[in-house]
Amino acid sequence: MRVFVLSCAIALILSVSSAVATLTNAQRLVRGLPVLPPKFGRALPGYVRTPTAAGANPSTSPVPPKTYTGRILVKSYDGGTLGHLYNWASGINGVNFGDSSEDLYVTFTVTRSGKGLIDIQAIDPAFTGPSYIGTTNNATLATGSPTAVGFGNVIRTPVHSPPVPVGQYNADESAIWTFNPTTYELKAHYVNINGHKAKTTIAYKIYDNSIFFVGDIGAYNAAQVDPDYLVSPITFYLDLTVDSSTAR
Repeated sequence: MRVFVLSCAIALILSVSSAVATLTNAQRLVRGLPVLPPKFGRALPGYVRTPTAAGANPSTSPVPPKTYTGRILVKSYDGGTLGHLYNWASGINGVNFGDSSEDLYVTFTVTRSGKGLIDIQAIDPAFTGPSYIGTTNNATLATGSPTAVGFGNVIRTPVHSPPVPVGQYNADESAIWTFNPTTYELKAHYVNINGHKAKTTIAYKIYDNSIFFVGDIGAYNAAQVDPDYLVSPITFYLDLTVDSSTAR
């Protein structure tokens, strides 16, 4: 008999507890009961839960790379404009001081962040042969050394690769460039034949309108006997403006 009475009491308590648990906060206040805390994460009537509210992590779409096309503007060490790269029939080198129709147009693709080494390719080049621009021999650039590396049209080579032999005399590197999407500056990063990246300065010799790369411009100039052969540092910038006479 006691067991039966106890079972009935427990059932009654559970029934009352269940009934109290289903009360709204308004009903609980009427009965003098404390209100329940709000339940977050539930969808309101008439609204559909979003993946975030449902606890799912929304996927992030990858940002596609961006392709740039334009001319390479050459500036002197003091920021003055010299001109654009010249589209020579004999190859890429020098500044175009003539008609803008002889400016070299290029294209390249970079990530949205602008990070990473890139290739730069010439568009409609006046020269024959490979259409990428980069370094053309395998000299070693280093601080204190007067050595220089040529600049011209090259084959496409892997990123971080040392010079790749081409024919009997040349060794090419193309993926040496970085691009700043804010300033539009293009910088060179030559890799020595031992696989180590060298400090790379773009040098300009006004005497014969030639462009090449050095590791130490002071050491290079100190080794020159003829003052006409002295060089100065220059910088490359992408120029997105299109000359009306050469619109493409």
